[in-house]
Amino acid sequence: MSAPGDPVHVRTLTMEARRAGTALLEVSGRLVDERPQGAGVGWFGAVNGTVIHDMRVTLGVRHPDLVITAVAAEMASHPYSLCPDAVEPLQRLVGLSIARGFTRAVNERFGRQLGCAHLTALIQAMAPVVRQAVGPAFLEYEEIPRTGAETWFVNTCQAWKEGGLLHQRLAAGDLEGLKALSARGPREPRDRA
Repeated sequence: MSAPGDPVHVRTLTMEARRAGTALLEVSGRLVDERPQGAGVGWFGAVNGTVIHDMRVTLGVRHPDLVITAVAAEMASHPYSLCPDAVEPLQRLVGLSIARGFTRAVNERFGRQLGCAHLTALIQAMAPVVRQAVGPAFLEYEEIPRTGAETWFVNTCQAWKEGGLLHQRLAAGDLEGLKALSARGPREPRDRA
């Protein structure tokens, strides 16, 4: 048993996205679960300080439709000999678009008893990374985005809620107003919308 305040489980997610061609993004993700004190792992043979899960997924994603074109996965560490059986079915991700409905589609294919909960969590965490990476990989930010595909971020969080201050500036084409609200640049008083 661990001492109060000592971590008993640590999960680390690491992701990288890189441009892999004129219209291709490669996104790699890694999930590592550690039991620093060995708490609750003895029943499947683990020892103190053991890495329980070390799993990697790499997705090839086509721009601009964000369709997955390739999947590679591996399990460097897993608790049971049956765990790697969940890797090959990940090929069913090929052809899916990382857009609305992606989380639901992943859950339908791999949720609960249909796949590995850890790979599923990793893949779902990778989807926003794809969205965030598309801009710096393929788009210029000299002009305000106008199309639905370019404004995908509206309603993804409270800062970008429809009708909110950022959205108002975006809809008005107010680039200077958007810059003024940047946390990395000059600011103006925050009026609540």
